[in-house]
Amino acid sequence: MKKLIRSLNYIGIALVLVGFALLQSYGWANLAGLVALALGVVGLVAYFILNRGRLQSKTSRLNFIFASNLLIIVVLVVAIVAAVNYLGGKIHKRFDFSEGRAHSISAQSIQVVKNLRQDLAIKAFFSENNPSLYRFNALMEIYKYYSAKLKVETIDPYKNPSLVKRYEVKSDGTMVLEYGNKDTRIEEVSEEALTNAIIKVSRLQEKTIYFTQGHGEPDIAKSDEAGYSEVKSNLEKLAFKVKSIFLFQEAAIPADAAALVVAGPQKPLFEKELFLIDDFTFKKNGRLLLMLNPGEGHELKPLLRKLGVELEDNVVVEVDPLSRFMGGDYFMPVVAKYGEHAITRNFNYATMFPLARGLAKMSPPPKEVTVTMIASSSANSWGETNYESEIKTKKISKNPPDKEGPLDMMAAVEFTAGARVVVIGDSDFVLNKYYNFQANGNLFTNTISWLAEESDLVAIAPKTTTPRTLSLTQSSSRLIFFYTIIILPLLIFIAGIGIWLYRRKL
Repeated sequence: MKKLIRSLNYIGIALVLVGFALLQSYGWANLAGLVALALGVVGLVAYFILNRGRLQSKTSRLNFIFASNLLIIVVLVVAIVAAVNYLGGKIHKRFDFSEGRAHSISAQSIQVVKNLRQDLAIKAFFSENNPSLYRFNALMEIYKYYSAKLKVETIDPYKNPSLVKRYEVKSDGTMVLEYGNKDTRIEEVSEEALTNAIIKVSRLQEKTIYFTQGHGEPDIAKSDEAGYSEVKSNLEKLAFKVKSIFLFQEAAIPADAAALVVAGPQKPLFEKELFLIDDFTFKKNGRLLLMLNPGEGHELKPLLRKLGVELEDNVVVEVDPLSRFMGGDYFMPVVAKYGEHAITRNFNYATMFPLARGLAKMSPPPKEVTVTMIASSSANSWGETNYESEIKTKKISKNPPDKEGPLDMMAAVEFTAGARVVVIGDSDFVLNKYYNFQANGNLFTNTISWLAEESDLVAIAPKTTTPRTLSLTQSSSRLIFFYTIIILPLLIFIAGIGIWLYRRKL
């Protein structure tokens, strides 16, 4: 009986810990947890009352101090755990420290789900043994963190044949997205596929982007290196319609044009086309993207001056080591820093402009016009005016007529009345062979999205990630096993024995 009385402190502490663990696991209404916690407190109180005489001796005082310290530590740990659990329930915040942010979604995906105006129902037809089910659930947890409007339902197609028939599901792993009176379906479990499907089903209307043809511009239908099929494909993923247009055959630019793109015309535009573009921009407050390579677009200079932008007759020569590091030559500047604008907000990726020309902002700019320079070359660049002979001879030299860098290569123009225009001194940076270089494609789709007033699409698009695996040799596996399973636990055990022996001497 005396041994039991002397051990009440340890029994009490143990009961308090057990009670707290039960309450944390099963809730604060759990009877067993409450009983264990109450008995633990009673045991500790009884220990101090029944052992008052023993606590007066030196040895007992030391034991009392040790027990009190242990109790204080236990109470502090319990308080910290309780506080963390309480805050964790009240404040939900995700952190992703993995390489390449493998457990996060892109800025574009976040904006898309945050801008949903009503509930989006996702019915996922996955069997229990479908290997993609885990990936789908993990992605949905991330998406739902940013929007409560996602209503996800997982359905086993083998147990719900009526729903399979109703939604015309053909295969295990089909996802049906419903938004208002629109729906779409996908079978690929990836962020890119899901975000594109959400964009497609949630757009109020399908906007059309027109690309001019007939003057040697890149063809949106061609998939070779010099084509624009990547441009077309990626815009269609964002729920845009993409069409070619021969302006000289039209009486006016179509009324459904969300934006008109004039990209790299090798031959001058006709007077009629210039008139239509001018009318579309200044009278109809249209949206225009002009991408003009060195030596092109002289006939567009009067229109550009009305926009507050001057076309420079030069080629940007870049001697910054970054361009060499990225694999470009002296006529291929790499841009790493951008001006403050909606198109490049939080845009921290490199873009490359093969054979670009400089642009200049008119001073003062026209009334009711705001001109923002977005992309520029480095301070180590210059605008080469004698570029034709230097490109042929590959002898690069800076001469007195050449303009000092940095040189602006991209400008965004916004009218008070509502018109928007973007001018880029290069059209090759989104050719099929360059589209996927770093963020070239992202910069282009951001530009189109800004022109078309699709603000939630102006962001870094989802990227397909490659799983990273760690391969261990047999010797490496044995080494890890030996140190983590044997050595470290043994060291902790020896340290514990040493502390126990030291305290016995007190």
